[in-house]
Amino acid sequence: MSTNWRESFVRALLSRTGVARTVNGIQLRVDPVGRHVFTPVYDKGAAEWLRHHLREGMEAWNVGANVGVYALQLAHYVGAAGRVVAFEPNPEARAVLTRNIARNRLQSRIEVVASAVGSTPGTVDFFMSGADGMGRAGRPNPQLTQTRRIQVPVTSLDAFAASGGRKPDVVMMDIEGWEIAALEGARSLLADTRFIVELHPDAWQWSGQTRADLERLLSGAGLTARAVSGQRDPLGELGQVVLERQSPGGVAGTVS
Repeated sequence: MSTNWRESFVRALLSRTGVARTVNGIQLRVDPVGRHVFTPVYDKGAAEWLRHHLREGMEAWNVGANVGVYALQLAHYVGAAGRVVAFEPNPEARAVLTRNIARNRLQSRIEVVASAVGSTPGTVDFFMSGADGMGRAGRPNPQLTQTRRIQVPVTSLDAFAASGGRKPDVVMMDIEGWEIAALEGARSLLADTRFIVELHPDAWQWSGQTRADLERLLSGAGLTARAVSGQRDPLGELGQVVLERQSPGGVAGTVS
């Protein structure tokens, strides 16, 4: 049986029941599409930080939710009284995300927003390959052998917050190189919202931005980036960082 036929068979067989997965100690039932990303240990450093900072009743925004590996975890951390907003522009990933939310009976906790996130509201070309999480806005991801171009809406986090009169306690972001633009569109939130962001320095050139742009943005907001996934250079290597308030003495301190 070829790999493609085997995968089609597995998806058809498990489409009704889903697949049992335990991610960072949380038991989930997930759609067979995208099941491989739901690993037992997923981004250990980021998971520990989120577990420590999220509490019952908080609101968390997941920017670049893909099929839900973070959104489902966040929903458990904030509990029944909390709220998760999952931003996902890829319609195929969003369909899997919606099924995963339903499989875990988390519809009352997770709101799905069909939009990319950038510096200003508008539209953008998005290059996707099925539900793969490496889809990118602006230009195709060179790591994907074949992509399809679609046009998707864009919001900024500040605009979304203002339109609904709401503010998140934590923002978890992974958008494959568009993160500087998204942070530029979140200047009002940067003042007192905790951010954990996956940085993709190799993608900034095609996104039209640079490390210097990010350094100016963080400096202007009084923030510094602390690596949580083992990078030696938080702004120069692929990995997740927490944005923390810079203390008067020049030492990083957690955003209050």
